[in-house]
Amino acid sequence: MKIELENIRKNWGSFALKNINLSIADGDYLVLLGPTGAGKTLLLETIMGFYTPDEGRIFIDERDVTDVPPEKREIGYVPQNSLLFPHMTVSQNIAFGLKMQNKDKALRDNTVNELLDFMGLKQIAHHFPVKLSGGEKQKVALARALATNSKIVLLDEPLASVDAETTKQLRDELKRIRQEHCKTVIHVTHSLIEGFGLANKIALMKAGEIVQVGETTELLAKPKNEFAARLLGYENVFKAKLLQKRSDFSVIEVENLQLKISGSLDSVGLVAVRPEDITIELSCPNDSHFNVLEGRIVDYTDLGPIVMVSIKAGLPLKVVMAKNSFIEKGLENGKIVWLKFNANIIKKIE
Repeated sequence: MKIELENIRKNWGSFALKNINLSIADGDYLVLLGPTGAGKTLLLETIMGFYTPDEGRIFIDERDVTDVPPEKREIGYVPQNSLLFPHMTVSQNIAFGLKMQNKDKALRDNTVNELLDFMGLKQIAHHFPVKLSGGEKQKVALARALATNSKIVLLDEPLASVDAETTKQLRDELKRIRQEHCKTVIHVTHSLIEGFGLANKIALMKAGEIVQVGETTELLAKPKNEFAARLLGYENVFKAKLLQKRSDFSVIEVENLQLKISGSLDSVGLVAVRPEDITIELSCPNDSHFNVLEGRIVDYTDLGPIVMVSIKAGLPLKVVMAKNSFIEKGLENGKIVWLKFNANIIKKIE
């Protein structure tokens, strides 16, 4: 089902949603991505119908639902803390929405059994929520949202309260739900990995506003501003000025360093480089004098399978590399290295 938000405004004390315009196509998996306090949950709950916007309209398949109560919007909803009924078993929680719809018992039982099997919950069907792990609770909440056969599912930080292994399992479940149940999904998160691992479209939010919307590849290729670039993982953002324009590339200056950027540019303001797109070498590459910088490692952070390395190379740069490569190269604080990056990985920010 298609969702259209037109000029949505909602005041919430000192905070407000401001002129939200958003189009979500049938079958889209849209992630609302932004820092804490961006207004993601408030927007999700307004779409759900918990709050009525002060201005603007909400349409589902061209039907105006702005003033329609939540239970009549035909939307499945999974809150951040699952909100399972503590006095009901897993099966009873899943069946709750169907019971409220006055579905007959045979249909309810059949639907619940199918979802218990689909979500791998049969072995805990008669358990109460107090006995469930965080991941199991979220699976039950997802199953309850699917039970009513809603074509739209809203997810508020569904992976926030579970461990890394359970997060991976739930991500796989969400992918499967989208593929096999053909749902339109809106998923709130502040995790870049979560967003890009699930979404086909992402909306970036800041201070109650939509900053940029697009397909995942489009956003990575063309972040709209510095906020969008940094939210999308561009750790290296710098002011630049245009020195030279050629037919297929341009020469820019960043903190007194000359760099080559793809494209014949007429102007340049900010440029950004993702940390995983920079290569660390132990000796000076001799294949190009552009985009090769000598630097010194000033710090590094072990992030499990990867390492974030901070290097001073005329300008401060962050580089992400595999931990095994970091160890093999014998990298450590104070070591002199050379950095290399292609012209096409420097992105001009509008």
